[in-house]
Amino acid sequence: MIFSMTTLRMDNASGRNLPGRETGTAPADDRSGRVPALRRLMRPGFLLPAICASLAAGLLGGFIAFAESATRPYDPSSPRTEAIVALTGGASRVSDAVTLLGTGHGRRLLISGVNPMVGERELARAVPGATAFLGCCIDLDHRALNTRGNAIETAKWVRLHAFRSLLVVTSGYHMPRTMLELQQLMPEVRLVAFPVQTGVLHPDGWWKDAASVKILGFEYAKYLMAAVGLRLDRATADPAQQRLRTARS
Repeated sequence: MIFSMTTLRMDNASGRNLPGRETGTAPADDRSGRVPALRRLMRPGFLLPAICASLAAGLLGGFIAFAESATRPYDPSSPRTEAIVALTGGASRVSDAVTLLGTGHGRRLLISGVNPMVGERELARAVPGATAFLGCCIDLDHRALNTRGNAIETAKWVRLHAFRSLLVVTSGYHMPRTMLELQQLMPEVRLVAFPVQTGVLHPDGWWKDAASVKILGFEYAKYLMAAVGLRLDRATADPAQQRLRTARS
């Protein structure tokens, strides 16, 4: 007994692990190298560039998808809707919308964002085809100053007339942001896009033209800012307003 106790003390003093005893810490897995590799990944010198590269890839992919959508040719056989809205600011938007009204794609047309100095007489001179509809089927909005304003005034007009479907006429590169704003304010209304292709873009090879890339890049940045702004609005909205919006959708 004296010998065994003495041996036990010597073993404890020397720091050797006895069979069946736990030291309280697990040995590092040197063979697999998992722990050192994980530590390398978590280092700021590696993690920050990886995050930046991922964000850059995501933005580039989103921009390409946006540009392809903005330059895609429209379908001339657009489905018929109850009403049409045309957003001013680009060539042929209004004339195309009047043509759509004349071919029965909608019963009533709102032209949103009209210059306060422009009335029905000036519109008839600029778009002769509108003359036949000015007394019955065309409304002018002089209040909207930007895309957000277009969406607000359009939503008021749609609810005033109780329309359930709307054909949206604007430039192709402007369409994604327009639809985003309209869907936010009118989730219960069926929206149909009618993008108008203008001469400022080269749809067959936009990536080869510096002016096209600049326009698309600027509009993509505004689209992202609008999307973030709408998300913040939803996050900070009053609960009663959120319930009302959900009920409408």
